[in-house]
Amino acid sequence: MKIVKNFVVALGIKQELAKRRTKLYQIAYSWCHDPALADDLVQDTMVKAIKNSSKLREIATLDTWLYRILINCWHDYLRVSGRHVELFDISDDRIGDHSDMYQKVQIVDRVRSSVAKLPMNLREVVTLADFAGFSYAEIASIVDIPVGTVMSRLYRARQNLKDQLLDISSDENIRFKLRSVK
Repeated sequence: MKIVKNFVVALGIKQELAKRRTKLYQIAYSWCHDPALADDLVQDTMVKAIKNSSKLREIATLDTWLYRILINCWHDYLRVSGRHVELFDISDDRIGDHSDMYQKVQIVDRVRSSVAKLPMNLREVVTLADFAGFSYAEIASIVDIPVGTVMSRLYRARQNLKDQLLDISSDENIRFKLRSVK
């Protein structure tokens, strides 16, 4: 009977993982900027989650549990490879007209370069908070740091980004002209 119960739980976990795969991939890709590596990280996360599905106490904490596994896989990769790589990427799937698209691309490039300058611990927290949408408590659980540390890192990261982006905008003085076309 226990085997049947474990099978049903594993099947449920697999379905939930399938729903979350894209989001996991986006976060992994934002950390490494390598599609193959991001796919490997997500695959390792999925395998470990399925293998350890009996350790998940509540399905409500699945997201936090999965991202904790993903960040552990990421840290394992960094430890083994001995490299520090990019941690951030923004993609906009909406398609607008050319001037809107150009402005969005410019903003994305500015933010991407600013985030790339952040230390790794600040990048992880700001990515999980602002792009994955986790609460402070969830981030603390994922990264395994106190909530106060999450708050201070997030504040420092956002302040650093604000300073960098304000410097960029004052230096470049890029102006966009809108023209009417008949």
